[in-house]
Amino acid sequence: MDDESRSDAEDSASDASEVQADSKQTLSDVVQNSGLSFDALQTAFKDAANAQSRKRKRGSHTSQDQEDKLQALRERLRQIKDQKAVSGASRQNSRSDAKVNQNQDEHDSDSDSDSGPSEEGAPSRTSKHAPTAQSSKFQVSRKRQVVDVPKRVVRDPRFDPLHQKSAHPGNSEKAYSFLLDYQKDEIKELKEAAKRTKNEDDKEKLKRKVGSMENRLKAKEAKEREQEILKRHRKEERERVEQGKNPYYLKKKDIKEKALVEKFNKMKSKDREKLIERKRKKEGQKEKRRMPSARRIPAG
Repeated sequence: MDDESRSDAEDSASDASEVQADSKQTLSDVVQNSGLSFDALQTAFKDAANAQSRKRKRGSHTSQDQEDKLQALRERLRQIKDQKAVSGASRQNSRSDAKVNQNQDEHDSDSDSDSGPSEEGAPSRTSKHAPTAQSSKFQVSRKRQVVDVPKRVVRDPRFDPLHQKSAHPGNSEKAYSFLLDYQKDEIKELKEAAKRTKNEDDKEKLKRKVGSMENRLKAKEAKEREQEILKRHRKEERERVEQGKNPYYLKKKDIKEKALVEKFNKMKSKDREKLIERKRKKEGQKEKRRMPSARRIPAG
């Protein structure tokens, strides 16, 4: 009795090993032919082999039943593979259809047609000038501009045309002539500070600043002088036109010459002499530069 039970156990072990070998061979074939993972298929085959070995021990099934189970498993794997291939093809077809629909929507949005939005898919604009459609999934902001408040604009009365009586360039200078007195007082203070300071660097900086401010004042006075000459000339020409004469318009060169003559006449005698001396030196230097350099003649 013991010998028979031992022989049955050996037969069941050999059958289990054969089933495991066959399952491994079948598993490798299925893995190559299907897109499933190797671990999942191996687990399924092990479960099937263990179930067959337990049933064989109990003597409930034969080798034909084992073959039927393996065949059923192969069929199931084949069905899974077919379903996966069909689903992949359908997914690819849906992607291509979506791309075609997107291109069609872009073409429709570019054209200025009066046709309404398509019923299939997301709502599209009737034309490229129409407002974009907003999805209802997004929450609308609670902050809303109920009353439009006009933007406050700050105006500078010095440059605002509403506060200027006319566009004449001399009006603003007259209105803000007090700034000239402030600049003159500042120049005096800087000169006094330059005299008091003992540091040479600070003294040079103050002198440069005083010189630049004086040059600006001189340029401003020259401009005012030219404006005054032009104003007088216009007044004289207006009187001549009333007498029936033709008007004469001054050129910029003539205005500058008259301004220089007026400046020379208003200068003091010492300042006039200094100006003449500077002009003479400048002309002498120009003459020296124009003269050719002396050539050396070799001694014969």
